[in-house]
Amino acid sequence: MLAPPVVRSTRRASLLLLEMDQVLAEQLGERLRQVGFRVSLSPGTQKSESALALVQLENPDLIILAAGPGGLRLCRALRQATYSLPVLLLSDGETISERVAGLDVGADDYIVSPFDIAALVDRIQCQLKRVQGRESGVLRLADLIVNTRTREVRRGGQLIELTAREYDLLHYLIEHAREVLSRERILLNVWGESFDGESNIVEVYIRYLRLKIEREGEKKLIHTVRSVGYSLRD
Repeated sequence: MLAPPVVRSTRRASLLLLEMDQVLAEQLGERLRQVGFRVSLSPGTQKSESALALVQLENPDLIILAAGPGGLRLCRALRQATYSLPVLLLSDGETISERVAGLDVGADDYIVSPFDIAALVDRIQCQLKRVQGRESGVLRLADLIVNTRTREVRRGGQLIELTAREYDLLHYLIEHAREVLSRERILLNVWGESFDGESNIVEVYIRYLRLKIEREGEKKLIHTVRSVGYSLRD
């Protein structure tokens, strides 16, 4: 499943591997160590309470989970316990319903085997950079920059004027860059549980954003995922 290492991580981040087959966990752990990560692993299924205690003990920068029932339960438990660290799911197969299920319980990204180590490291680094951007107040995707402290948005160095709601939507999309976000998830997180407005409000504001950040000649960043929702990615 894993090709020889071809990249080096730029930061010696710590990873925790949980809820996966022992052989896979050991093989994957060794490959990730070879590219510069610190890796801890606890293969096999365990109770959520034990796994949460291990997370607290190890204090990793990112968790990798197998996308089975145990992994999904643990991911949900992590979010309910207010852990905000990135979670990446590994799956042996991919359907839209599987991906949506993983993201709905709070996973940040999803990768399907077979994959090589370079692809996995790239996804890990994307998540780590997102956390660093959140801490610094500056979120980036390609040439799009969102300063969460000043609420300024620039693309290619040019300032983009957004309404308050357009900014809130873009902020949510870039915080979850490369994720597939359902319309319902966007509606809940941007407009809130009490929203009782137009049923197509998400589509309307996605169109507004596209007109402002995807001007003629610029690369498309907001992608429609048919029958699911939207994804901001380069």
